[in-house]
Formats: sequence, C-alpha cells, structure tokens
Amino acid sequence: MGRLPIEFQSPTCVRLEGRDLVAFAGCNYLGLGSHPRVIAALTDAARRLGLSTTASRETTGNSLSHEALEAELSAFMGQEAAILAAEGYTANFMAMQTLAPTNRIALIDAYAHRSLRHAAIAAGMQVFDYEHLSAASASSFAKRFGDEGVAILTDSVFAADGAVAPLRELLDALPRQRGTLVVDDCHGFCVLGPSGRGSVAAAGINDPRIVITTTLAKGLGCYGGAVLGTKAFVRSVQDNAWVYRSSTPLPPAMAEACREALRILREDTTLVDTLRANIDGMRQALFLLGLPLPPPGVPIFTFALSPMERQEAIHEHLKHRGYFAPLIAYPGGPADRYFRVVVNARHDARQIDGLVRELASAMDVTRDHLPLPASMIEAKDSVVAPATMS
Repeated sequence: MGRLPIEFQSPTCVRLEGRDLVAFAGCNYLGLGSHPRVIAALTDAARRLGLSTTASRETTGNSLSHEALEAELSAFMGQEAAILAAEGYTANFMAMQTLAPTNRIALIDAYAHRSLRHAAIAAGMQVFDYEHLSAASASSFAKRFGDEGVAILTDSVFAADGAVAPLRELLDALPRQRGTLVVDDCHGFCVLGPSGRGSVAAAGINDPRIVITTTLAKGLGCYGGAVLGTKAFVRSVQDNAWVYRSSTPLPPAMAEACREALRILREDTTLVDTLRANIDGMRQALFLLGLPLPPPGVPIFTFALSPMERQEAIHEHLKHRGYFAPLIAYPGGPADRYFRVVVNARHDARQIDGLVRELASAMDVTRDHLPLPASMIEAKDSVVAPATMS
C-alpha cells in the first residue's frame, strides 16, 4: 500500500485523492484525536506556552504541564510513578538504558515491536527471542541466565495480529532475584482493563517487578510516550536514561492535550463501553465470514486471503464502494501482506455493517473471479455513504 497521501482525516473517515472513505484504519481507538476539547486544550496551551521547551527537562525544559501529566497517568494506570518520553519508541529506549546495568539479558517475544529489540541492543543487553506468546519458552531462557539479571520484554497487545500476551505467566517465568517484566502497552492502554487502564490492570497484577512503557498517540489519540513503574525505577530513569536527559521533551501544549484526553476518558465511562460494543459487533460479523478473530476486547482484526491478487481485488472493491480497509506489509502479521481492520469508539453500526456487507460481497465474487469484474462493482446499488467528516 505504501505511504498514503491523506488529505483529511477523522476517527472514522479519510480523504484520499479527493474521495471521502469510511476508514477502519490506524490506532485512534477512542477517537479522542479530534475531540473538540482536546483540540481546544492544545491550541490554548500553545498560545500560553509556545511550541517547544527548546531544552531538555533536566536543564530548563521542564514544565508544570509535564509533571501534572505524569502524576495523572500514573494514578490512572495504578502505578507509583511515570516519566514522559518523546514518543512510544523512545520510551522503550529509556526503560532499557535504565535496566541494562542490572539486567544483562533481554528475553523478547519473537513478534514483539522492533523498538523493544532495538532498545535492548542499543543498551548493550544480550538478546534472545522466546517463542511468540510462550511463557514456557521465556521461562526456559530465564532459568539459564537467571544469575545475570533477566528482563522479559513483550507487547501487551500485538499490533500486527491482535494477540494478547500472557502477562501473569511471564511474570511467573522471571527469576526470583534480578528479574523485570517490561510490558509495551501501546495497544492495551485505553483499550483493556477497567475503564481502559491497560493490560496490567486487566490482568489484575500489582507487582513492583513490572515496568510499563506506552504511547500517548494510539488509545489516547495525542502524542508522546511514558514509562511507568515504581517510584524508585522512575527516579532511576530520570537519573540514568540519557535518551531522556539529553533530549527535548514533548511540547507542553501537547502535554495539556494529553491531560484533557485523559480527563475525558476518566469522565466519560461510555467511551470504552462503546469501543467494546463495536469490537463485539465486528467480531460477530467477521466470524460469520469465517475470518480469524483476535482475543475478545481487542479492536485489531488481521487476515490474509490467497492468492495475493484476490486481496488486491477486494481492497480495490472496498475503496470503490467507499470503505478503506488497509492492506499492509508489516512484520508479525499472518502473511507478507494482509488486511488490518481496526474498529474504534466513533464507528457506528451502519458503518460496520456496510464494511462487512461489501467485504462479504467481494470475497464471494473473488472466490472464482480474478480480478474482480468492473461490471460487478458498477452494478451494486446499495452503497453506504461515508459519515460526515468530524
């Protein structure tokens, strides 16, 4: 699919090449990225605080906005403390630079986000892959290297296939001494757990050996990242993570936008409920089409159809009918190229039903006809019009 020349977007629509399409793409799981209150918080803060601190936080680049957001994030996610990162990728570098002196071994889920691997290697840790989602495989490595200090690194929800990591079992796999479980919660924060508090809360875990990294750009719809854990660990990040100490933080205005998005999430209990209802609706519909499903509660639906020409035909059919369901090439998915359909809290039943109806129609035709006949596309007369751009 390549880079897209998106001209305009909302939580449920994109404009491509002058056409408005109902979009089931990206990671704006709660639709907060364009919420009027969030936009207003950003613009008001930009007027007061400018576009950048122009300096690192440990010199003259700190602000009350940064500190308030850290306190609010840690309280919401049930952790003792938090420290902000420029974005989610950087958060993993901050965590690994802090862990490396005492955790020389990094055990990484084979399908984990590359930022975890890159961060561990850059920090000088010795890296081993354990089998995807296998706590037994991680435990085997941990027993071999327990005396050297072990960090187990995993995504909470895997972006490419929607799988959910077995966090309790991975925690049990740690050596009793010198062990840390790092959970990259980029796709679990605002999605899993009570009121969207994340994967660790969803698993009911309260353990000082856990470090959480996350982005503020997916579930929260803003920008930035964070590392969360005990007060002692976060203080160690502040003192020892040079990617934090030597870089300019996210703009204070963006911190204020994140605070407003988090405030909306705390106040509006219907947001996460609506997301989960939409997930259930999509699951039921795709199940009837015989397509693979992620675990319950996950908004990411990935599937591959063969041959490749069939996928291309279906993708083009959906675009012609007014729907954008990305056909992507991204590591960790079910094939070299595959569909990644994402539902969020702002989609309505009509949009979901329309996508599934057109997908079912295209799948049926392409079982025996490749490429999809233009006559079939033009003959359809029940297009579901894209929603208003909002």
